[in-house]
Amino acid sequence: MRVGFIGLGAMGLPMAVNLRSAGFDVVVHNRSRGKVEDFVAAGGQAADSPADLAARVDVVCACLPVPPVCEDVFLGAGGVREGAQAGQTWIDFSTNGPDTSQRLAAAAQAQGCGYLDAPISGGVWGAQAGTLAIMVGGEAADFERAAPVFEAVGANIRRFGPSGSGSVVKLVNNMIGAAVNAAIAEGYVAAVKYGIDPAAMYDTLRSATASSPAHDRMINEDVLQRDFSAKFALDLHAKDQQLAADLGKLVGVRMLVTSAVNELYKEAQARGYGGQNTTAIIRPLEDLHGVTVQPSA
Repeated sequence: MRVGFIGLGAMGLPMAVNLRSAGFDVVVHNRSRGKVEDFVAAGGQAADSPADLAARVDVVCACLPVPPVCEDVFLGAGGVREGAQAGQTWIDFSTNGPDTSQRLAAAAQAQGCGYLDAPISGGVWGAQAGTLAIMVGGEAADFERAAPVFEAVGANIRRFGPSGSGSVVKLVNNMIGAAVNAAIAEGYVAAVKYGIDPAAMYDTLRSATASSPAHDRMINEDVLQRDFSAKFALDLHAKDQQLAADLGKLVGVRMLVTSAVNELYKEAQARGYGGQNTTAIIRPLEDLHGVTVQPSA
């Protein structure tokens, strides 16, 4: 099976490496050439465009930042559709709204191809280890055909239904994560404002009901260390929050918490924190109240 991979970002590059390590012939395409050249030097192949890539592979994978880029890569000039072959499978690991996934699925079907929306979660560490959670929407036959690809990059892989279903599950995952981050930010800023040592509080809460992997990563790894280098950029989480709010409108569900958190992420972007890690959601609140959540001297 020949596999193409478009988008060698923080998640895409280790996924492409894992596919190659699993024995697939992997062809890659990326806007910046540095990562492509490194991949080729290590034994991969490169394509000049998404169309060129699609003409050479059985499965086209993509991991891209925003829905308009996905639609352009698949359907635009020089895109996947131009090089597609009947019987091919398209796997989109990007986080999109279900409407985007359904449009891409319809375009794939018109070309005689299968399409799976298959957004991922697990962070860069999961991408490197090949243990990602993969939430899939699409036809069962396409899902079965793509199983070897999924197994090379993920560990918790599930199909939830027709096209768009995987995208919905991923948006729910991220909207919960964003709300948790926002609540942690408010709690820790309030505690520090009162005079509590946040490191001591964390050490207690890690064995209390507030304990969670998200709490550990945000406070222990980022906030207390004052390390907000982007592992999952706040800008990307803000994009997902807007897609989650759009999902609420699509299905007619009131999402008051999501709407409020959406505004908090917009505020953080406006204050210049969009390029930092999503846990930098705490920084506008620190600025507002003149405190820094760090261990007491």
